[in-house]
Amino acid sequence: MANETVQRLRQVPLFSACTDKQLEFIATRVEDLDFKAGRVLCEEGRSGGDFFIILSGSAEVRRGGKTVDTMRDGDFFGEIALLDSGPRSATVVATTPMRCLVLGPRQFQDVLHQNAEIAVTLLRAVTKRLRGAGACPQD
Repeated sequence: MANETVQRLRQVPLFSACTDKQLEFIATRVEDLDFKAGRVLCEEGRSGGDFFIILSGSAEVRRGGKTVDTMRDGDFFGEIALLDSGPRSATVVATTPMRCLVLGPRQFQDVLHQNAEIAVTLLRAVTKRLRGAGACPQD
């Protein structure tokens, strides 16, 4: 199972800079889960939760009840609330059956501390999402 998870992780752009040893470490932290279409994976305004990496399927990202984005294979979400311990910035709903790698809060922190490149990639993604939502002041 761990070897299969390592192979899946290797295909996720977020983990492209990881060594085999780092991927093996991450594989010990993630859960490989399936979700049905229509499942709410995280809800805007709610605190806590998990970090999701989409292996297959798609999901809608909604803010204020309006669809603002669609996520697909290789995309990830849930990092903002885990980085700042704040509420979820959006609702994410599976629009098809999905398979995801999921990290709980503690496992998420373990992975960030394992690989600085992953942490930098996540920070860039957070910044891009915040700028896209108009949440960041102009430089």
